[in-house]
Amino acid sequence: MTIWLERLRPGDMQVMLSQVLLALEQIRDRAMEPERRLAMLRALKEQVESIQAALPPRRSSGRDGCDPSAPLSLEERLNRSWCENLQHLLSDLGHPRSAGQARFAVYREWVLRQLLKDLGRAADAAVRAQVRAAPGTWRALHDLFLYLDGRDELAGSAVAGAHRFNPGNEYKRLLLLGALADYADGAALLAELGPRLREWGAASVLRRDLRVVGESALLRLDLSKDAPPYRARPGDEQPYHGWVLEPAAGFTSALSLCPLAERRLLAAA
Repeated sequence: MTIWLERLRPGDMQVMLSQVLLALEQIRDRAMEPERRLAMLRALKEQVESIQAALPPRRSSGRDGCDPSAPLSLEERLNRSWCENLQHLLSDLGHPRSAGQARFAVYREWVLRQLLKDLGRAADAAVRAQVRAAPGTWRALHDLFLYLDGRDELAGSAVAGAHRFNPGNEYKRLLLLGALADYADGAALLAELGPRLREWGAASVLRRDLRVVGESALLRLDLSKDAPPYRARPGDEQPYHGWVLEPAAGFTSALSLCPLAERRLLAAA
């Protein structure tokens, strides 16, 4: 398969977007060896990131929840197609035939970093714009967590180093970020607290509780839904049976002390 992209001027960004989207759809739909898929995605990474930087995710017609079936914007289609390719490649690289091959561990870390970066970018942009994340963003993050958890890969990469990449901690950072969407001033809260979310994510605890009653500090999390965690609301089922995130004490304390957080939760849909 041959993928051809023109050298485009900045003014031709819309043309580049269409071409890159077509290329990603072709890669996604073709059977190929994982190393070839990796090489092709790496070749497109610069163009994808250029488009992401120039055309940040917009609020599409269905983002307010009134029309969840509304078509995705081209930018959202690009982000989804890119992440679907990364998910496919991650699965290919995790095949038993690749076990024990050091280079595949390196490849998998690259894919994980990219996937969490781009899904996280969509979650971050939604909080900053105070809209819902593009459809599928949170579901993809939860599916990734369950996949890694099932393979016992959440502690960190297989590549040794002083500052090991830890996908479990990055996922918890994004959960804390997503929880800020519950507040009317979520964007301002993110600007205030964002620099410490990585530290707080590492110190937070994610667990599946059989019975949780009235613990206001805990964030509820339904991994079957396309949604971030949220604090319990009046009328929610008690006791709650499911996954919960126990935020780091620093996060809870900072949120309680932040004047912006006094504007309570957005009305539940």
